[in-house]
Amino acid sequence: MIFKKMSELSADDMVSLWNKGFEGYFINSTLNLDKFLSRTVNEELSLEHSLVVYENSEPIGFVMNGFRVIEGKKVAWNGGTGIAAEHRGKGIGKKLMERNLQLYREQGVDIALLEALIQNEAAKKLYQSVGYDITEQLICLQHTETLDASLLQPNVPSRYVTKRGLPVEVKGLSFYRHLSAWQTQWASIKDGECIIISDEEDEVVGYALFKRVFGEDGKLATIALYQCESIPGRADAVNILKAVLSEVFAPFSSSCKRITMNIIDSNTKLVGLLERLGFTTFVEQVHMIRHL
Repeated sequence: MIFKKMSELSADDMVSLWNKGFEGYFINSTLNLDKFLSRTVNEELSLEHSLVVYENSEPIGFVMNGFRVIEGKKVAWNGGTGIAAEHRGKGIGKKLMERNLQLYREQGVDIALLEALIQNEAAKKLYQSVGYDITEQLICLQHTETLDASLLQPNVPSRYVTKRGLPVEVKGLSFYRHLSAWQTQWASIKDGECIIISDEEDEVVGYALFKRVFGEDGKLATIALYQCESIPGRADAVNILKAVLSEVFAPFSSSCKRITMNIIDSNTKLVGLLERLGFTTFVEQVHMIRHL
């Protein structure tokens, strides 16, 4: 068993290995070449520092890695691990993870992140065996009909000031969640937007990171919400979240697809609001962290 860089494979072989690694997975993760390359670029994955494991000169598994510096710490993300079906259950995954952690140390990584589907007990057990801890449960919700705007009316009259901007603008907020799931961090949200909410005293009290996607006909097709937070300790937290969601999900008359990506389930006020709006869960994951 030997390990090589993902970058040593041809593009077609990378895609083939990815699809073999996720064959029979809980959700369909099949990619074509265009989608594989797009994902690699958009999620800042490094082919040079991603690993492929070989047996008898045949690539049989992989782990893809992304790296960025967050608050002075080098953070690595496992952006996909797969073993070809016929080689599963032989301990290869653990050897691959151990070699990957060695690579992280070589790259000076301080914190390692990953997500795993909540029902994937084998993956969770594997990651825990090499030192990862579950820190949060993540949920993805969706809604495909028009929204009832009355459900986002504040409980009491309130005056908030709304500002739209670029995702990077939330980076300096005291309550921004720097170590949220990788794809929900401001640096991952290419072509995205932010909403920042301030109160009457000009204190920033809430924010959201989201993206709007338009179809070929120019019509709004999807709104994806990645983070939505109110500053801790506010009695008007629900009203703050309502104000944020009113901006993110407008126009309410649109029947575009609205989704949330990897929202933490401990944000109960937000999850409750979304469920009352008619959002339903379609994926649940766990967020896992390892300190090196």
